[in-house]
Amino acid sequence: MNYSVTSDHLRKLIFYKHHGILEEKDIGYVWVNEFLKMPEFTAGGYNLLSDYTEARFKMTPNDVSLIVDFMRNIVDIVNGKKQGIVINDPFSTAASLLFEQEVNKEIGFRVKVFSTKEAALKWLLDPEA
Repeated sequence: MNYSVTSDHLRKLIFYKHHGILEEKDIGYVWVNEFLKMPEFTAGGYNLLSDYTEARFKMTPNDVSLIVDFMRNIVDIVNGKKQGIVINDPFSTAASLLFEQEVNKEIGFRVKVFSTKEAALKWLLDPEA
């Protein structure tokens, strides 16, 4: 699994970038072993930018449902936070839009899919958005 996680303390953002094939288990691994261990994310009010422009999802709609189920278990941490997802592969975009729709509606995790990092950052940094 090829990924990186960095923090921008000035802008209160966590940057996650994944390269290569991305499966549901990979996303779960990063959440459990990275984000949920970061006080910046769990208690510090940091938002998340996930860059999948160099990744390709290998997921079914059921896999997306499993990720949403996981989010239900951490609703106290993610409710009200924002995640900008940057993606450019059509199949991966479709899976991300399905995820966006479900978590926005059910969990209050404000997720939005973008085609550029600049657009995602603009939304993440806008306190009115």
